[in-house]
Amino acid sequence: METFKKILAAICAILFVLTAVIALFLFNLDRKAFTAETYQKAFAQDDFYNKIPVLMAGAITSENADQSQFPLVMRGMSRQAWEEFFRALLPADILQTMGDEALNSTFAYLNFETDSAQLSLAPLKTGMAGDAGVQAIFTILSTQPECSLNQIAQMTLGILSGGEVEFCNPPADLHPALTPIIQSQLQVAAAAIPNEITIISAPPQNDPRQRLKSARFFMRLSPILPLVFLLGLTLLVVRSLKNWLSWWGVPFFITGTIVFLMGLIGAPLFGALLQRILVNRMPAYLPVIFLDYGADLASAMLKALLAPILWQGLLLALLGLGMAIGSYSVKEQKYVSQTIPSPKIN
Repeated sequence: METFKKILAAICAILFVLTAVIALFLFNLDRKAFTAETYQKAFAQDDFYNKIPVLMAGAITSENADQSQFPLVMRGMSRQAWEEFFRALLPADILQTMGDEALNSTFAYLNFETDSAQLSLAPLKTGMAGDAGVQAIFTILSTQPECSLNQIAQMTLGILSGGEVEFCNPPADLHPALTPIIQSQLQVAAAAIPNEITIISAPPQNDPRQRLKSARFFMRLSPILPLVFLLGLTLLVVRSLKNWLSWWGVPFFITGTIVFLMGLIGAPLFGALLQRILVNRMPAYLPVIFLDYGADLASAMLKALLAPILWQGLLLALLGLGMAIGSYSVKEQKYVSQTIPSPKIN
């Protein structure tokens, strides 16, 4: 009977190790992967905010984009030109503010605090309506080939008639004439742009966030299963302090070592896994603007996950090692029945 109990206890120990490794990963995934602060720190380190002009330029030059509200000199601009315009108009601190607000709004949406995620365009509108917008336009024009006489004539006619203006670098003498026209058109364009845009919203039916909510619920409950196996192990074989130290110490040490190695050298494996999840499973939850950089999101999630997992695994391994070593220094208690001698009768 004792042998059978030890076999069952060994099975419980193996199942504890397997489920504890998975539970640590899932528990940390739920705790770290669904907060905006995780990505704000990671994106600041990886210079992700500097990619926002690239994303905005891609949205402006997409096939479905309507550029009719923009000034004449901006219509037909290439993606590279739009990127340069946004970089000239929006300094790094403003880009970070816009990115942080978008992240906060996105995770408020994912956590059911709101029904949509918004991206504020107020900094863009403010810049376009001021002198910075005009300077940004001239900065972009300066990178183009110089206008020929024919192009200058066409530009003058286009400005006067409200027709198309060819995209080229006008001479400096023409800048004073162009400045008020560009400024007025930029102000009109800024007024036409909404204060914020919706980057993702919940559908009226079959909200995909419900599935995500259910998955996160099981992530939070994942530590219960290894605790059940640990309890079963304890009830089967633990009868003394020595038993407890040895039967808990070894599984703790193995679990901690595996988790520590996952945190130390598991970056390539888990990075590829998380990127695949983001690309294949997350389009229903995340804005398209984020899916364009699935690798960056996977990297941010990975950094947030591996840091606590690394330390948790190390602490668990040291605890298990200490318990296993301690079991050898504890003597097995033996209970010997003693017969109390009866009193002598003189």
